Amino acid sequence: MLRTRHPVAILALIIFAAGCRAQTKSVLSPSPLTEEQLDVYRGFLDKLGPALHIRNLANATIPFDFKGFPEGRPCLNGIELENLSEPLEAIHGFGPEIAKGRELDLVERHEQLKLFRKRDGASENLPGQATPDKNALNFVIFSEIAFDTKHQFAVLKYILVCGEHCDSGGTLVMEKVDGRWTLRPRLACAGFVNNSWGEMPR
Repeated sequence: MLRTRHPVAILALIIFAAGCRAQTKSVLSPSPLTEEQLDVYRGFLDKLGPALHIRNLANATIPFDFKGFPEGRPCLNGIELENLSEPLEAIHGFGPEIAKGRELDLVERHEQLKLFRKRDGASENLPGQATPDKNALNFVIFSEIAFDTKHQFAVLKYILVCGEHCDSGGTLVMEKVDGRWTLRPRLACAGFVNNSWGEMPR
């Protein structure tokens, strides 16, 4: 009876669902990452790479988002972000230039998940066997970057994946100081543990 009495309502529901799917679909940018964008990622790797034991980097970004931000977004006080349409929808691929001078490998995140499953399965089958290095497969995923209008600040999200159901990360503000991008003692925008990897597009 619903099909005969409420065709308009059902059609509206279908259109709404399709719209939701379209909003979450990322688009590969036709243009490569700019040198400025690469410098932001490099600044993050130089500052936090050793502390987070980052050896592997996902070979593509994910769209930026505001998930986890507290009401009012206090970390962005005094910062006016520019043209959010691209970082909220687009993704970019990384080339070998991001790893130059660093002990860093580019990985495909879905293939890396298969390696996690293989590793975890082996440890379950051979519980007494020592694991060579628990951090060897860990990898970081970067979001797109949201710049302020003066390109003095850059906001990005990172996710450190340590297993199929293991991740942590946050959204941070980086600042350009003396021509270099660095982390300043500003309030972190968001932080999360084991709740972000499963929400990302596969």
